[in-house]
Parts: sequence; structure tokens; C-alpha cells
Amino acid sequence: MPIAEPHNVRQHPTYWFKDGSIIIRSRSVSNGEVRFKLHESLLRRQSRFIQRMLDNRTRADSEEIVLIPPELGIQVHDLTALLEHLYHDTPLSADAPFSHVAAILRVSSPDQLDLPGVHMSAQAYFVSMFPQGPQPFAHPSTHLEEALALVQLYQIPSIRKGIYYSLVTTSEFEPEVDDVDLENSIKPNGSPGSTSTPRLVLPPTDIERCRSLMAGIVEHFTPVLFTPPATPHMACTDVFADKWMSLVITPAISNSGVCKPLEMLEQIKRIDWAAEGLCGACIRDKTREWTQEQEDVWEKMDSWLNSEGTKHSPV
Repeated sequence: MPIAEPHNVRQHPTYWFKDGSIIIRSRSVSNGEVRFKLHESLLRRQSRFIQRMLDNRTRADSEEIVLIPPELGIQVHDLTALLEHLYHDTPLSADAPFSHVAAILRVSSPDQLDLPGVHMSAQAYFVSMFPQGPQPFAHPSTHLEEALALVQLYQIPSIRKGIYYSLVTTSEFEPEVDDVDLENSIKPNGSPGSTSTPRLVLPPTDIERCRSLMAGIVEHFTPVLFTPPATPHMACTDVFADKWMSLVITPAISNSGVCKPLEMLEQIKRIDWAAEGLCGACIRDKTREWTQEQEDVWEKMDSWLNSEGTKHSPV
């Protein structure tokens, strides 16, 4: 059965080159179509999918037109981002925004246009956006849910734990009534739904992982946070007993520090304990202990993320 012609067809305002040698037709699920007039040599060299499509053309096919199958789920936005990179208008870089890198990561994947070199580069920039512990780190304040979906889709385990930690410590991961289910709003190719949709929420399995991680952190870190440490010197132990409430516990309560162990431990290390009366030896010993505690928390996160109910799903 022939494919019905789309209702709305338009040329892309930027990527329609007069000297282009091939027309790429990108059709949406709403039966609209955007056409790009591009350079065959560039696409053939970069994209295995385009190369296969061109090599498998029959005599009945138009020599200059390639229709991207709608079932690939390629968004015009993502394809445009790829072309911005290939034509050096907005190339991938360390300064590229998350949306640009994510779009290129999707459209260059083996399930879409299959550009191995571009996909590898996009993945490297994507990974660089999400540093890992055990030292405190900062992630983008938005896109965490989408980033986790891409991590799962393209099997990028190196940054998965840090994204879970950021979700638990910086976001409201619990779903609300008006939220959109990420599992349903993310298409099979990993692309998000409309940008006008409400806040995306995680799939149930990831919500359970976040709950488990939160519970593990609180259970482990509460006694560490609320117990003034002892030292070999009675005078230094007395300093901790006297100052721990005002310098550590009170700020932690006001800033939800019990749920942010990496950051809270770093904050404790940065307190001027010498000015409070601690000796140099005790400061060095406790700083090492607090650094080790950061490492212990980071290591224990693996088991908290794989608690009962999610332990059969690799993290």
C-alpha cells in the first residue's frame, strides 16, 4: 500500500541549499513533512543509514529524494541539530547546551541515522555534563529525567549513579497529578515528547530506585551527621561537643543536609576548626575521616540503588 502524501509540506528555511544534490524528507507522526536539500557526499560519508538508503535505491525511486521512515521517530528538531553540527553552524562542543547534545545523541544513534563518529562524540560531550562523586559535583538543574532516560537507552553506566544522586538531592522526583509519565512521553527512540508538556516524571522503576537511594542515604548519614565526633584529645572532643550543633546540625536542618551527604561532609571539612580551638592533628585526622565517609557513601549507593524490588535491574 503506498504511503499517503503528507498534508503539510515545507522546505526547511536554512538547510535548503541551491547546490544541494539530495532531498531528505522528514515526516512527523502528524503527517507533516519538512524537506531538506543537502549534499549527498557529506551525508553518505557520515551516515550509514543514508548510505544504505542510497545504495538500495531502485530505478523506480527518485534519484534525488530520500524519505526517512516515520517509524524511526526522528524529530525535525533533532535532525536540524545534526545538520547544524555537520555544516559547522553549531558544532558539538563543551559549551553546547544539553538540548543540542541530546538531540544529536539521539539522531546519530544506530537506531536512527547511524553516524558512528558523531554519536561517539555526542556521547562524550553528554558524559562530560554529568561529573561523578565522591566529591561534591554540580549537574544541570534541568533535564535530569531526560538525561537518565538517555543513559538507560544508550547504556551509559558511567554517569548513571551521579544522575540518580542529583535527582534525589536537587529535584522533586515524586510524581504529581499533573505530571507527564516519562516512560510514556519518551518515544521508543528515546526522544522526549512536546516541549510544551508539563514536568516529566520518571518511570516507576526509577522512582523506586530514587526512593531506595533516599532511604539508604538518610538511614546511613543521620547518625554521622547528628553525632559529634570524638578525638584522642579531650579538649578537641569538647570543642566538637560544644560547636557541633551550631556549626553543623543547625545548617544541615535548614538545608536538608541529611539528604546531601557529599555536600554536607564537604561543608564540614571547610569549617575553620582551628579558629574554634581544634588542634592541627585532630583537624587532619577528621578531614581524612570525612573524606573517607564521602567515599563510603558513594560506594554504598550501588547497593541502595539495587535494593529489594529493583535489584534485578542493573544500575
